[in-house]
Amino acid sequence: MPIPKHARRLIALFILLSVSGCLADPSVDRDDTGLEMDATAPDSSSRDAEAPPERGRLLDGAVDAPPPPVPEGRLPSFELLSEHPTIPCMNTSFSTFVDVFGVFVVATEGAPSDYVIHTAHVLAQYLDNDEDGVPDDAAVHAALIAGNYVVPVWQAAERDAFHEGARGTYCEDNTGMAASMYYDEDEWALGGIEQAGTWDTNLEEVWHVVTVGWAKAYPEAFGADLDDQGQVIRSRLTDAMDAARGGQFIETPARYPDDAWYTYDDASCGYPCQAHEYVYWILMANMGALDPAWTDKCEGSRAEWFVCDRDALQARDPLAFDLLNTQGFKVPTRTPDGSYRQ
Repeated sequence: MPIPKHARRLIALFILLSVSGCLADPSVDRDDTGLEMDATAPDSSSRDAEAPPERGRLLDGAVDAPPPPVPEGRLPSFELLSEHPTIPCMNTSFSTFVDVFGVFVVATEGAPSDYVIHTAHVLAQYLDNDEDGVPDDAAVHAALIAGNYVVPVWQAAERDAFHEGARGTYCEDNTGMAASMYYDEDEWALGGIEQAGTWDTNLEEVWHVVTVGWAKAYPEAFGADLDDQGQVIRSRLTDAMDAARGGQFIETPARYPDDAWYTYDDASCGYPCQAHEYVYWILMANMGALDPAWTDKCEGSRAEWFVCDRDALQARDPLAFDLLNTQGFKVPTRTPDGSYRQ
């Protein structure tokens, strides 16, 4: 019997504490929606509540600075490796590894190889959405590499066994898992949602991992942290989400205002978690992934989100549209279909 959604979130929160070692580098393992985004963006600071949000800045450079060249041999080949080349403690639980620009998809023995390869292609398309062979944003890529972030493909029991076995090893405090794919529970649209005619959970969960890189690289734009007093450290993303929810709610309300259009009601999903889910929805709408000609995902999610395309996002959620389209950020604009450079 699948673990209930709220219970899996609580498991994920426990994993965040055990894997990341500290809340300054959250690595929440996903239950169904990724739970937390970067809980404390390291370079962000409290902002006066009346001050306008500032534009995000590239780490050590400008937003439009060119990304560094991919090291020789790092262009994804999607070869299924039998061990992690630099983190041996990964090899005790995972049997398959795919190097995607230095960010690894890792899988347990039972994971179907076509699922693993599909996840790796989706990750590559999120990192290099224009598919020119170079990650689109150097700072986002660097943040994911620095945190040793991986995308696991496994079962829930295997997740629990990994974290139990990781105690006292390098993996406990030095690898990041912001989300997971569960090969026995999630939806898989091999060939892409347009071809398969169904939703692909990879679009959500892989993006949750990449989102951590955006929050770390640009905390003033994509951060969703609370300060030591439990107050929101404002960013462009939180300002947009507060508008979409009809107010700033640190705890998830039992009922949202009638004029809210983002109304995720899982009480176990705190403010950073809500932001993590919100940035997923606005990206899906902005790049057209919710097109009803492809999938009924948007119609089926009306209780949480009903803005289904880019035009609707611009009309209903102008702050989110502005963040994704007018601030110079190279966020994905094409929906990954699992066929990077093919």
